[in-house]
Amino acid sequence: MLVVINQVSPIYINFSVPQQYLESVKRLMMRSRLPVQATPTGDSGPETGTLTFVDNTVDPATGTIALRASFPNNDQHLWPGQFSNVLLRLGEQQNVLVVPSQAVQAGQQGDYVFVTKPDMTVDVRQVNVGQTVNNETEVLNGLSPGETVVTDGQVRLIPGTKVYFTKGL
Repeated sequence: MLVVINQVSPIYINFSVPQQYLESVKRLMMRSRLPVQATPTGDSGPETGTLTFVDNTVDPATGTIALRASFPNNDQHLWPGQFSNVLLRLGEQQNVLVVPSQAVQAGQQGDYVFVTKPDMTVDVRQVNVGQTVNNETEVLNGLSPGETVVTDGQVRLIPGTKVYFTKGL
């Protein structure tokens, strides 16, 4: 007979991050315990735990580092084998221009967005983007605060197309 025992409280979540974040993770772990949030797929509320393990090797096939976080899980919100979205906060930036990620399109000349002009026509604007977190993408340059970008139907647009606002469902 084969038996598998899974601990539920506390529970551990294994995840990985790109190797480019290794130095930040190591530096921040030396200062304090790093908070980690896990939200089970299809759930709206995150559980909060702490980063407890960083693997000592980089996976050469994926270029990632394996990490493990521990969660108290007193209410058994997390379950063994369940997929979860994990957020490891390595820093916070103030006064950053962000747009909904679906507004950013990839083209032959790089990333771009469609910007709505005062006459309700659109123009294409090349942008340089930074990080993406929670479906928001940081725009490093190419866009000014207060400009309106198109988030749906970009495939039907060309510069000069007239657009109309619709309310979300």
